[in-house]
Amino acid sequence: MRFSAGRARRAEWRPSCLAALLLACAPVAGFADAPLLCWGGDEEGGAPYIFRDASGRLVGFEVELVDSLATAMGRTARFQQCQWDELLKLLATGGVDLVVNGYELTTERLATNIATIPYFAYELHLLASRDNAQLASWEVLASPRPGGGRWRVGVLTATVADEYLTHAFPEVEVVRYDGTVQAFRDIESGRLDATLTDTPAALIYAPQFPVRQVGAPRQRGYYVMYLRPGEERLRDALDAALRRAIADGTLGRVLQRYSLWSEAQATLATPEVQNLRETLRPREPGASGWRIARHGLPLLLRAAGMTVLLSLVSMPLAIAIGLVVALGRLYGPRPLGVVLAAYVELLRGTPLLLQLLFLYYGVLPLLGLPDAMRGMAAFAAAVAGLAINYSAYEAEIYRAGLLAIPAGQTEAALALGLGRAQALRRVVVPQAVRLVVPPVTNDFINLFKDTSICSVITVVELSKQYNILVNNTPRAFAALALLTSVLYLGMSYPLSVLTRRLERHRTILRA
Repeated sequence: MRFSAGRARRAEWRPSCLAALLLACAPVAGFADAPLLCWGGDEEGGAPYIFRDASGRLVGFEVELVDSLATAMGRTARFQQCQWDELLKLLATGGVDLVVNGYELTTERLATNIATIPYFAYELHLLASRDNAQLASWEVLASPRPGGGRWRVGVLTATVADEYLTHAFPEVEVVRYDGTVQAFRDIESGRLDATLTDTPAALIYAPQFPVRQVGAPRQRGYYVMYLRPGEERLRDALDAALRRAIADGTLGRVLQRYSLWSEAQATLATPEVQNLRETLRPREPGASGWRIARHGLPLLLRAAGMTVLLSLVSMPLAIAIGLVVALGRLYGPRPLGVVLAAYVELLRGTPLLLQLLFLYYGVLPLLGLPDAMRGMAAFAAAVAGLAINYSAYEAEIYRAGLLAIPAGQTEAALALGLGRAQALRRVVVPQAVRLVVPPVTNDFINLFKDTSICSVITVVELSKQYNILVNNTPRAFAALALLTSVLYLGMSYPLSVLTRRLERHRTILRA
């Protein structure tokens, strides 16, 4: 289970980490006598797992643990950075030897991977705002929220906390994040009632936010290292090194340095825990990937509806703002033109991701949205972020269209007695709009795909739902990917057809 202060989804489908790690983990001069042990993790997870100290050196309890295990095995550890939710896919390609990044021991992951003995014992902690006295126990989650609505509890996507909360408390509105710190911030701002997270997050981050623990922790589980099937010899060597590290206190000292030692860690030395993976029988293959994908189709369709809604609401706003900006730059006072030019360059020169985070975590809390609109905050920020970002691009498109209209059109309108504003509204702008329709439609297509970035602020659109499903059912990866691609194509292709027709129509008119 990982957490980060600002994990975000990319603007488009992420490339695999394989190319980068093939270079990073390739044998190099100086390592001939010490075979590499290439392990994958996500540095964005932060303390206490994997992070950089003040000098820029990679540290963390997992970094120190893998280094000590590699030394004991006569190897040299080499870290490979990759997105947390891509690590097991990366492992399957052969890019790394093992994955070590707070991955829980689960039957689902054992169905496609092999695991070492556990190296950390965690529990699930329910953390609520100190000011929220209504949430006094776990059992309260099963009852309606006072004042109406459902309890809103944040979890990390595709983790044991996510699965436990979803099944144990179906009445709760589960808000899924790509990082734990975002959930703590939303508790602080009042957008969440609580977060369900594991021991490291509770120990490291809870003291930094105004939260309290609700009841006793539940669902003890264990972190393990995952390897590919067929790497049993390496797994056995790691097991032997882990047992020595547990017996001689090496693991305990590492955990103590990061304030992670607890009585629960003593169970790591017991035969019951060291043999736990043998007692967890991997689930039978059961349904095929296509059947799993078919069962997930209603969820994908619902998420596709959110993608369409975001696009249909955001794009008209972007067009309207962009047209106003373009007119202001071309026909407004010079100081206004300078300000609007800076607006365009600022939005085009900064990532949409950062703009969404700024709106959601920086601007919305200052607005003080009423409690009844807590669930709409992410959608509102997503619409605003997309509209504002795309307005800069639409402004440049409209500016080019306005400049393409011959000056004689304006002069003729003025000669007929129209004012400048009337000439723009009745003569120039309508002609410019006809010219820019095809490029604006192309931007609309791009907007459909860029909605995937909104998942960073908890909006469950199509690509986010795909990732949730594929992380819960990795065997259906290919089927779900194809089905999701078909849905995206189904949304964007009609616009592509419309664009081509408009371009042909414009060509005919010019002829």
